[in-house]
Amino acid sequence: MKNLIFLFLYFVALFNGYSQVARNLETKGQQKQQIVDNEDLLQSFYQQATHPGLMERGTPTIFKGEYLEAIQFPVGGIGTGCIQYDGSAVPRYWQIFNNMTHDFIPNSFFAIRVKSNDGVSTRALQTKEVAGFPAMKELNASSKFPFLSYRFIDDIAVDVGLDVYNPFIPTDLKNSGIPAAFYTITLKNKSSEPLEISLLASQQNSVGFSRIPKITEGDSFAERFQKSINRKAVVGNKSDYYGNNRNRIEKLRNMSMLLMEGDFNSDDEHFGAMALMLLSDVDDVQGNAGIEYNDDFHNDFKTSGDIKTKSKSKRSIEGETWAGALNAKITLAPGERKEMEFALVWYFPNGLNGGHLDSWDAWGKGTWEGQGNYYANYWYDIQQLSGYIIDNHRWLKTTTATFSESLYKTNLPFWLIERLGNQLAILKSRTIFHDKNNYVGLWEGCGAGDGSCAGNCNHVWHYAQAHARLFPQMGRKIKEQSFKAVKSNGQIPYRQPNGSPAFDGQCGDIIGAYREYLLSNNDSWIKTMYPNIKKAMNYLIVNHDEDKDGWLSDAPKHTTYDASMTGNPSILTSLYLTALSASAEMAKVAGDIEQAEEWQGIAVSSGKLQNDRLWNGEYFIQIPGDNRATDYENGCMTDQLLGQWWADQLNFDTLYPNYRIFSATRSVFQFNFKSNLNNHIQVSRKFAKPDEAGMVGTTWPGNDRTKYASGYSDEIWTSYEYTIGASLIKYGLFKEAFILLRSGYDRYNGKLKTGYKTDNGWGNFGFSGNPFGDDECGQFYSRALSNWSVLLATQGFQYNGPQKTIGFNPRWKPENHKSFFSTAQGWGNFSQQRNSVQQTNTIELLFGELDLKQVSLVLYPDFHPTVVNADINRKSIDVRYTLDGRKILLDLMHLTLRSNQILTINIQ
Repeated sequence: MKNLIFLFLYFVALFNGYSQVARNLETKGQQKQQIVDNEDLLQSFYQQATHPGLMERGTPTIFKGEYLEAIQFPVGGIGTGCIQYDGSAVPRYWQIFNNMTHDFIPNSFFAIRVKSNDGVSTRALQTKEVAGFPAMKELNASSKFPFLSYRFIDDIAVDVGLDVYNPFIPTDLKNSGIPAAFYTITLKNKSSEPLEISLLASQQNSVGFSRIPKITEGDSFAERFQKSINRKAVVGNKSDYYGNNRNRIEKLRNMSMLLMEGDFNSDDEHFGAMALMLLSDVDDVQGNAGIEYNDDFHNDFKTSGDIKTKSKSKRSIEGETWAGALNAKITLAPGERKEMEFALVWYFPNGLNGGHLDSWDAWGKGTWEGQGNYYANYWYDIQQLSGYIIDNHRWLKTTTATFSESLYKTNLPFWLIERLGNQLAILKSRTIFHDKNNYVGLWEGCGAGDGSCAGNCNHVWHYAQAHARLFPQMGRKIKEQSFKAVKSNGQIPYRQPNGSPAFDGQCGDIIGAYREYLLSNNDSWIKTMYPNIKKAMNYLIVNHDEDKDGWLSDAPKHTTYDASMTGNPSILTSLYLTALSASAEMAKVAGDIEQAEEWQGIAVSSGKLQNDRLWNGEYFIQIPGDNRATDYENGCMTDQLLGQWWADQLNFDTLYPNYRIFSATRSVFQFNFKSNLNNHIQVSRKFAKPDEAGMVGTTWPGNDRTKYASGYSDEIWTSYEYTIGASLIKYGLFKEAFILLRSGYDRYNGKLKTGYKTDNGWGNFGFSGNPFGDDECGQFYSRALSNWSVLLATQGFQYNGPQKTIGFNPRWKPENHKSFFSTAQGWGNFSQQRNSVQQTNTIELLFGELDLKQVSLVLYPDFHPTVVNADINRKSIDVRYTLDGRKILLDLMHLTLRSNQILTINIQ
């Protein structure tokens, strides 16, 4: 009974921030009342807080039934385009042609024929009938990114699984940027007799698909999406945009291949080719370069298990193309299991990637289109690319599997590591393109017909962390582009190439440059970037802090809330403070000591003034200027300490007293997390259903909402879950952090949810629920890549590549911790076991190299080491150590840890 009373009091205390009953919401001049039902919220919160799987390791998520309906899983290389696979195992949306429409290509599927003593069965390897092949009865799906695994359920004599993936190898951008979809079909004979198997792989030659017009009609993503999926631009092998296509069956490196080409000149926008390859060594393989799918085809295949062989097709007539197929025939003994490997390769080196509809001419003052694809710089044609895949596919799959296994080889709850891993699918989506001139183009997200919000928007992308942590080369390239675009007065366009500045985005670019320095192997890159970094930092000072006291001027400052804020909002002042600190560190590396000292002096003054003036006793607020803009003033803003969130990831100390940051973080959860949204009015856009939970942008606990607050104040952005989740974890508030993070996992659970269209007609697709890429303004929204901060917080990760130091201070289960880490040139797993008498740490490098001079660890309370030993793969090495409170610094002289080496540190 005492425990129940305590639990009730805990919930009441946690939710006392919901006691504001009648919030004044002014949106577009209209007053709306927001009624809060405390009892309803308490009941929902109790269920979330006592969920049996919240804190436990649990088991992997299995998507089945209605929880398959929202799946859109992008398969493709980073910046190469992708094919989105749905919950039926259908390659539903084809975006490999420098396009972002949601069109479907028919006659592209896998099918199987099984012959036993009981008869013959045929099935398409999907749960939708295709080309006369009956569908599998049902399937379950699961994911360990970048693998999506389908397991079919049917009454045929073979267990069948299909894995779809594309290589994903952190720090290796080339091999993570291969334009191909890879398939592993697993077959197991579950009968007591041998089985004859014919495995059919079919693909339509889609060269010319890029001529299909982009969707330009409609005022919203939802309308454009519906037009795209309903227009049926390709029916069978016919389309107004096909013609003069040709196929042929070839052997390449002794592997069977269906080569698909068109009739465009090599410099034409629509030039390209495709290849379907069998990557397994099979004696009996048939190929047909030109198939007309009809009932006779399926009946003949079912009867014989064969397809007619045809090595070449004619050129297709205008308005038509060809489908082709490979047919692999094998025999499975009773109980035998066999894997069959395929790949679909595409090569469309020309064309424009971005800015077709959303060129931002009003802001960007120029074009932003990204000519061609960078993969054409690695492979000069489809044959060379296909040969590379044949030569390397085993290594590519094995290394990708090593990454996947190492990411999920942790004792974090499965649902949480899946939540973090699944968002990496954004990197495979059309949110990113990589053009032939080595420009990395970043949409905010994927729209319908075109991207969502062009121009490498820095006030959104500075939230993203995963891309730079996993691919430092890409992180540096993106920052090079930002600082190359710096104007003579120091402005960074918040939309490239020539946009105006955004205060938060400019701070974020500066701070991000320091992250890229930390994720480098030396200081040469930052020295090259420093002159423009200096120019950008001093622009902020000259225009917003002319007296250099660290207190910003009253002038409006544009922000990611698509509006300006005046004076000193803590979201911007905290970013400014972190930008000053990061700039000072970069100035020291560049040898500009006088400038470093000036910036550091401004930072000290700024921190003191912010701490004195912006603290209201519970959280940090805004002191606006005299001429109001979209200000939040006394509101509790979820992003109020965004600069501190950045600082936590860069090895910086706290910007303000720790107890105040703790209180502010807890207040954000207390006031802004809604355990359900039944009585919350989502303005402007809806990203959650009423019965779901989520974090609100800003609330006003004093019932003093400002008249012109941002229209986004009441929206549910998933990035809030990651940023505040990481901050809660930092302070050991795991229960609160996991409740918050679990709310996103539950919203994006694979179940299709509709009815999201809002009055203003833009911003979302009208549906949601896809586990693989959170929504905001569009699908696969980049801000969700802030997820990586959660992993960094759980392990207390610190790293400085140029100084060759690494450190861990696990917050999650420090007595028994294991997690994935990545550095400038390599990645692997870190583990820690400790108690009051012994501590053992391992750094297992699984890929690349890790240069080390020093390792920093944190000891068990009141632990006094007397013996410290270290070895690499059980071979002893010299180590010296010093103590700094509970921190132990281990000097390793200078060593390079290489792939498959384990550094073990024993402290007694």
